[in-house]
Amino acid sequence: MSERHLYETGLHLWEEWTRMWNGAPELALDLVAERFFLHLTLPDSVPAESVVDPPSVERWVRAHRAKYERLHFQYDCGPFVDVRAGVVAGPWIADVVQDGAARATCGMDTIVFRDGKITEYWTLAKPVDAFGRWASSWSLR
Repeated sequence: MSERHLYETGLHLWEEWTRMWNGAPELALDLVAERFFLHLTLPDSVPAESVVDPPSVERWVRAHRAKYERLHFQYDCGPFVDVRAGVVAGPWIADVVQDGAARATCGMDTIVFRDGKITEYWTLAKPVDAFGRWASSWSLR
């Protein structure tokens, strides 16, 4: 497979993964490999060993989204695709409304892919205001 094809595959998976999180959880059935590994920061309410294949990823996304009145992700920087390693990664910011309170959350995702499917996923997330004064200038469009 050419480097260009791998690069485009990484971009496509990133874009579709974001679309999945923005309200199309069923995309997990096409994006995720039959054997999937989830890596979350601790503590987390979801045991990583319960999210291991396309249907369980779809259930996880649906359950997570159900906690919010609004959850919308965007990225303006990246993603960065390493075609040799089969990794796509980048920062994101999310517009979140939970229990009537709006807040911005930011994070970094890393996706490992092979044969056009996502095989592993790492994420780190934190409310923007947790980063202090320097983050106060951040805003969602």
